[in-house]
Amino acid sequence: MRNPPREDLLEVVGCEIGKRPTQAPTMDDLGPHLLGVRRQSDSITLRFAPEALATLKAFVEAERECCAGIGWTVSEGPDVALRIEAGSAQLDAFVAMLRTEDIEDAR
Repeated sequence: MRNPPREDLLEVVGCEIGKRPTQAPTMDDLGPHLLGVRRQSDSITLRFAPEALATLKAFVEAERECCAGIGWTVSEGPDVALRIEAGSAQLDAFVAMLRTEDIEDAR
């Protein structure tokens, strides 16, 4: 099954991509450090290797600029994680943009 075009996904998310700093890290930068993804009914939690923390924080700072209507929470400690809180359709769009099939669905 093909994902919708990126522009369509960004529209669903409500992203104003032009507000995102161009030099900010992207999910492509974080991808090699991604350890797991869990989809809940009201959020997605992405777990990362600890060495990705600085990149993750920079990514979230940029995302807060372009996707201000989405909740972005970084957890640090023994587990480094990003919790994304949004509506169901927005979360589905984020899952599609992740380009991974290794997602635990806990809805």
